[in-house]
Amino acid sequence: MQTGYGAYGQTHGQNLTGRRLEGEAFMKAARLLSQAQGFMENKRLLGEALQYTQKLWTIVQADLKSENNKMDKNLKAQLLSLSLFVDEQCLLAIKKPHPQVLQGLIEVNRNVASGLLS
Repeated sequence: MQTGYGAYGQTHGQNLTGRRLEGEAFMKAARLLSQAQGFMENKRLLGEALQYTQKLWTIVQADLKSENNKMDKNLKAQLLSLSLFVDEQCLLAIKKPHPQVLQGLIEVNRNVASGLLS
């Protein structure tokens, strides 16, 4: 059985498209990481936040490497570089969890979301 909040989230997600949907995905990553940052001792919360972030950026990498991606080559290269940074920071956060590592990931995801949502 779904809670009211869960039903709202599902319905809300169905009404999002394109850049807005992508922006919301990055905001969710930032939100999950921020929650984990506040409870660093909660390994489950940290694991879920990092797993979501890694999945999101893996999707970004796959899209950027796709032959169908018509994005400007310079922007594509910058985003691929950023995605590799996110990969490294996620692995670091898994090995040695630290609030500063999460803060960097939070800022990256918020900045990408801001660009998509503006």
